[in-house]
Amino acid sequence: MASTAAPPAAPDEDERDVKPTANEVVASPADALYDQCALRPQGTVFFQRDLSNMQVAESMGELTMLLQELCDRHLMKLMTLDSEPCWKLRSRSDADKLRRLTLDERLLYHHIDQAQTEGIWSKALRARTNVTQQVLTKCLKSLESKDLVQSVMSVKFPNRKMYLLKHLQPSEDMAGGPWQSEGDFDTALIDTISGIVAQHIENETCIKVPANWNEYAQLDRTAAIAQKKAEVQGIRDIEDAPAYHASRLVHKNHPQYPTSASVSDWLNSKEVLRGKSVREDDMEQLLEMMVLDGRLEKISGTNYRTVLTASDTKVYNGFVDAPCGNCPVFDLCGDEGEISARTCVYFGQWLETQSDEL
Repeated sequence: MASTAAPPAAPDEDERDVKPTANEVVASPADALYDQCALRPQGTVFFQRDLSNMQVAESMGELTMLLQELCDRHLMKLMTLDSEPCWKLRSRSDADKLRRLTLDERLLYHHIDQAQTEGIWSKALRARTNVTQQVLTKCLKSLESKDLVQSVMSVKFPNRKMYLLKHLQPSEDMAGGPWQSEGDFDTALIDTISGIVAQHIENETCIKVPANWNEYAQLDRTAAIAQKKAEVQGIRDIEDAPAYHASRLVHKNHPQYPTSASVSDWLNSKEVLRGKSVREDDMEQLLEMMVLDGRLEKISGTNYRTVLTASDTKVYNGFVDAPCGNCPVFDLCGDEGEISARTCVYFGQWLETQSDEL
């Protein structure tokens, strides 16, 4: 009787998991190294020791080959920092754009990339690449249309058109500080920011108290309040009412005096200047201007506080402040008739209420 061959043993479950399916794509070692680097924060600079510790390559020679492959595919950029080679990651979308560039466009992009935030003048770019003006103009327009580079007018050299990478912010020497717009000081922006800064410094260095605070401090408060109520209740004519004192500013006893560094950090945290950040030097320039304007004063050379003036004590008189004091139809107003306090539109605006319709 012929023996029947035994069926082949079924593969272990672990072996089935290890083997890739027909539709599964296995990442190359270069892509595996790229994916490991992509887990780090954007803009991280990688040195050879960092890449070696990722244990993607088994030897230094293999690591060199993987890095060369990634650089050829424009997924990595080779740089030098303190005479030591290092690498920086590019996004896959940017790498794909670079692979589609012509040789002339790639050459121009390389020199623009080297200039970083300082940018490079179009005339200097032509001298370094030795291309014709026609080719230069055509390639730069192509790079701008592909969102790889941007053109910026230089503040330092107004007649020069500078080029830098699209994702970079121009340096202060080229684009000017945060208080400048298109090479000129933005007076409207300066006025707005100085008002915000002045209010912040006032909150940090001053406190509001009643205008007659010193008088109340010398008397018994309970008796003073009772006396004030008696005086008000005894008044029968509004014209006999005493002036109403609102409040005034006084310096705090132990304030945390702001500095240019603390104010710049506070302003940046508020994100008032969209797309711009204020450095310590920029803020010091603004604060010194406010000192010259008499709005701030320096304490101990580096600290600032609000300057107190006579206008900080505000005194109001109820009759003058009310619309009746300068009403154009005061003589026609009465308890009855078309014009009265109940139907007065000026009273409604002053009290922020609705007046009765006639």
